[in-house]
Amino acid sequence: MRGDFFSTVGEILKYGGSTFIALAIVSIYMTTDSFFIGNWIGSEGLQAMALVYPVTIIFMSLGIIFETGASAVVSEKIGAGQKNLAEKIIRTNYVFGIFIGVIVFIAGNILVEPVLYWLGDNSGEIKIIELAISYLKINFFGVPFLLTIYLTSTFMRCIEQPTHVFYFMGLTSLTNIILDALFIAVFGWGMNGGALATVLSQILGAVLSIWYFKYSKQKLKTSPSFSGVEYIFTEFKIGAGFGIANLLLCIVEYLLNATLLQYNAPHLLAVSAVATVVLSFVYMPLSGLDTGTQPLISKFFAAKQETKLLRILNCEFYLTLFISCITFLFVMIFAEEIVRFFIASGEPVTDDMILFLRLVFLLQPIVGIFTWLSGMLAALEDEWRNIVICSVPIFVNIPAILLLPKILPIEYVALNFTLQDFFEMTLAFLFTVPFLKTKGLSLKKIFRAY
Repeated sequence: MRGDFFSTVGEILKYGGSTFIALAIVSIYMTTDSFFIGNWIGSEGLQAMALVYPVTIIFMSLGIIFETGASAVVSEKIGAGQKNLAEKIIRTNYVFGIFIGVIVFIAGNILVEPVLYWLGDNSGEIKIIELAISYLKINFFGVPFLLTIYLTSTFMRCIEQPTHVFYFMGLTSLTNIILDALFIAVFGWGMNGGALATVLSQILGAVLSIWYFKYSKQKLKTSPSFSGVEYIFTEFKIGAGFGIANLLLCIVEYLLNATLLQYNAPHLLAVSAVATVVLSFVYMPLSGLDTGTQPLISKFFAAKQETKLLRILNCEFYLTLFISCITFLFVMIFAEEIVRFFIASGEPVTDDMILFLRLVFLLQPIVGIFTWLSGMLAALEDEWRNIVICSVPIFVNIPAILLLPKILPIEYVALNFTLQDFFEMTLAFLFTVPFLKTKGLSLKKIFRAY
């Protein structure tokens, strides 16, 4: 039994571990962006990044929709012995990914100015907004390449080459880090230098994607044909919950930013950017572990290998919970050091800034449970429960952001994230229990897998 446990953990780490590490590296380069901008441009640059991050969340949400949905659909076809169809679906995904990326590029350049200028109108706020706009206009160009990167890392896992995800994402992220240092610290190109570094690294990732499936040993072997669009629609239904969650999070972030500006707390806007970076450092690796194991869950379920399926779900739960708890302790203990890492030397770090960061992560341990539950729903091709769960920000965060500053000091507006974590986890639990019964599974079976 003990040997079975460690072999299952090994299988999870083989698939999810490489993606976990790869997305941790992506988080590092996001951290690097903020580090160089905060220390070389100053608080205004970091405040501008707080306005940038909600838009980058939209980019990530598109990638997660493809990543989650395509992972489930392609892995299910491979598990069912339909490899030729799986390869056709892979090709079709690339076409749709590039098409949607071009649409985002066009729409983003049209909408970015009116949306951001809505947030503020005094001279100090306008300067921050203009920095954010210049950064985003360059960044929009990289969206088609970013979606290509997401799809390639997904399909590497589906064709049982999970370790390649680490090398692929690692090289792309390392390029971004090096270019950030060169363009911001050495050349002094400021926000535009950070955006250019990101886009160039994304282009490199897209070029590597083309090489991987055209010239490497893992090249597609069927004739260059495509699948029907119904598979893309299925993927979007599966991944819609995650996509909607990120889109709503974008709305919540902008409302939070507008509220902080309204209450004359730009120093908390800078901490909001720091919190977003730390959240990405937590969420992306957790998502990597989750999405990395989704092909295993989909494959074992399609192949009716229940014992392996239950053991994978059991081990993944404890790994996810452990990571969440470690993150919680780290932020609670080192909150001041984290803020100071991003703020230029000589600029003040106040008690309300440190409290704001801690409040964002107050219920971090249950985030791991929520991620595990929602990931399980997606891997088993649930089509609507995740969408309902992910509507929580509209009904919880927005009222909280509007009401909390009226009854508590402005830094306590960060509690909106804590309320979101609680309600998302509760809904996920209530929805998952009956859903598992329809699949012949249960939480009791999962926790008794060993």
